[in-house]
Amino acid sequence: MWLKRFKLLFALTYAGFLGNIAVIYYLSQGLSYGEIGLATALGGLGFFLFEVPTGVVGDKVSRKASVLIGLSIIPLATLLLLFLRNFWVLLASELLGTLGASFVSGSFQAWLFDNLKAEGLEGQFKEIWRSAQKISLIVSSTTTILGGFIAQFLGFKVAILLTALLQVLTIPVAFSIPEMGFSRPETSYTLHVLGAWRELKKPEIAWLIAYLLSVTLALSQFRKFFEPYLGNVLALYLGTTIMGTLGILGVVEVLVKVLPRYLGVALRGRVGRALHESAPVGVPLATVISVLYPNPFLIVLLGITATLFASAFTFNFSVEFQRRVSSEKRATVISLRNMVLALATSAFYTAYGFATDFLGLSRARLLFALFFLSTGAFFKLLQGKIEHLRYS
Repeated sequence: MWLKRFKLLFALTYAGFLGNIAVIYYLSQGLSYGEIGLATALGGLGFFLFEVPTGVVGDKVSRKASVLIGLSIIPLATLLLLFLRNFWVLLASELLGTLGASFVSGSFQAWLFDNLKAEGLEGQFKEIWRSAQKISLIVSSTTTILGGFIAQFLGFKVAILLTALLQVLTIPVAFSIPEMGFSRPETSYTLHVLGAWRELKKPEIAWLIAYLLSVTLALSQFRKFFEPYLGNVLALYLGTTIMGTLGILGVVEVLVKVLPRYLGVALRGRVGRALHESAPVGVPLATVISVLYPNPFLIVLLGITATLFASAFTFNFSVEFQRRVSSEKRATVISLRNMVLALATSAFYTAYGFATDFLGLSRARLLFALFFLSTGAFFKLLQGKIEHLRYS
């Protein structure tokens, strides 16, 4: 059945042997925190530029065609990292990866939802999406752990090549999946985008996006430069170098990012609701404590906690967002949403990267975490007063 292949495709898009230890590779190639942050930020601006045109491809041409184009571009971005020598190569890789991801992001969920709707199964979207995420996390955790040890003992370039190979394999899998229930809107390109933008500005959607931003930026801050931060703490604790911690960091990435994300998706009822309602404060608070008490075991535990909060939050957000957006504009609205998020995230990465060069990693982590803690507290205060922030 096509649904099994769709779940396999989703899992493969999360598979990769490089993971977040890529930051250590960038640093080892002579790049600074500021350059890495700036390249990430400009890649985010690529989302700002690419999301709407690629989203319109998904809505007016084909969801499947849009995803296939994106999946064909992403391996090229990964292979560019083999030639990383300076900021410009990293920037080119980031922009190519962003372009590919833009083609995929607005259409992937919409493709699944349309297929389910065509077969009268749209009511099962939440559980099917939950199941697909569980499978993807198992695949991601396996490749991430292997990737850490591959990078440590065989080198980063082997990990890069294996990641690109997995990305190439997604193309025939996507090609084999049918597209059902898709209909092109009759409106022009301009009217279609304007209609999607009006949809995005509706209070029940705009507040949801602002709420999402408060959590995703806080989690981005916890994770950005987390590997060199923990790697240095581990190196001192174990009496080794940061390159000697790559395998452990691969395991830690799974513990911090993959396993709690699995739980955040799997937990339901009161526990799941409590987690996503606590996320705006819980995520930045974990970052604050990780700086004040730099113990490697505590840092890992705090990383697990932060990801658990954020995963429960973003899963509920994803489901609720799909419900609030009309079908004929879904891919473009999601692309516009990602465009807004990318603009805010780009500003954050630029500021955070250069602040880290200027203040040092620990002080920058603490300063930004305190800011996000204040923002999260503000949204928690609003949550009880603004109905649009509540999930059904």
